[in-house]
Amino acid sequence: MKNYVKHDPDTCMKLLEECEMFRKVPPSGLAEIASKMKYRVLERNELLLRQGESTDRFFLLESGDVRRTFKDRETERTHNVEYEIRARSIGAMRVIEGSPVYSTVKCVSDSCKVFEMHRDDLLTILKRDPELSIRIVEGLCEDIRRGSRKYQTPLLQQKQQEVNIPAVSIAAGIESYYRSALNSILNTRLTGVPSQLFPNMHIQVPSRISYICGFKALRASLDERVDPDVYEYPTSVRLAAAVAPGIIMTPISSLLEASNAGHLNSEPIYKRWIRGIVPRAGREVVFGIGLNQLSDYFEERVESFFPDNVIMANALGSLMAGVVSGYFSHVPHNLSTFKLMEPHRPYGELYKMFVDKSVPPAVDRMVASWPPQAKRWTRATVATLFPRGLTIRTTQIIGSFIILNGTINLLQMREWKKIERVARGIQLS
Repeated sequence: MKNYVKHDPDTCMKLLEECEMFRKVPPSGLAEIASKMKYRVLERNELLLRQGESTDRFFLLESGDVRRTFKDRETERTHNVEYEIRARSIGAMRVIEGSPVYSTVKCVSDSCKVFEMHRDDLLTILKRDPELSIRIVEGLCEDIRRGSRKYQTPLLQQKQQEVNIPAVSIAAGIESYYRSALNSILNTRLTGVPSQLFPNMHIQVPSRISYICGFKALRASLDERVDPDVYEYPTSVRLAAAVAPGIIMTPISSLLEASNAGHLNSEPIYKRWIRGIVPRAGREVVFGIGLNQLSDYFEERVESFFPDNVIMANALGSLMAGVVSGYFSHVPHNLSTFKLMEPHRPYGELYKMFVDKSVPPAVDRMVASWPPQAKRWTRATVATLFPRGLTIRTTQIIGSFIILNGTINLLQMREWKKIERVARGIQLS
């Protein structure tokens, strides 16, 4: 090991806060512990702890990579050790008891920068301030509970987190450009007529911001004001509350769609926006449930795979919700688009047009000699289950969910961290 070097106490404090043992220790106690820690720099292959030796110290890893290996004395086989809780502490769980080191730990990067504390120094602090021992036990108990619990909130029972309107607005503004481009590509795919990627953005951006903020605010308002459990049929009430934001926000969505359709429908926008509003309402219901409840539903179920990466869990939950929403909203989206672009045609003709555009030539050849009714039903089924443009539509929804939920969560996390820093400063003062 290299000589001790001077370290930054703020960095040490931050690492202590992240350590499962010290999460409940107040700032004053963390500062006292940090003052006794020493900063060391290890070279590649240098050992921090050796299996079987007494745990007389623990480490906090500031940078670098370490490998833990356990040698089974019965089989003489060596195993790499991975923990469910991926903390940056090394030996912390055994240092108070001083029990033998479970696995050998060595530096496997060019260098490893660590904070080190000897067991005797830690025990001296704990004897002087028994309250710290209680806080350490509380932190360890909470970590055990966190590692063993499993969230399984049923669909439609998810609750909206506090709505940060500035964060939602920024996310919606960013997403509006992505959505506009994908919508133009999809409409070109459906109609064969090229369109601009970013038409009427002076209308689209504020409308999209109002639209997304409306979805989030309506969900939060309904969660606060409607208690399904007081009704005779709580599931029906939950479903109605989940559907309502999509129906209420359909007029704004219609304005957005009308902004993209000026190259095929020459009607004034105040007439154009009403075209295709019925299937569009169905599409918005699916979009709203996907953005609100379904994203939370899937995120909750993948959190256990990413315990230390909230952003990844959020992105994967949004991706899964986007796949489901993209699939179920695609047919209503197609019908609303056809109606918007050809308002003089009834929906029956538009659905037939949709089927004709969606059925692959191979299917047409297969059913060419079938009876008319069987042929018609088969073509309609194939078109509905495997519609044309589905990949583009699903990609659009996935991207929108990831951009919206990811940006909102990221901005809110930054805001919470600011609040925590302010609160910590008040406690220290």
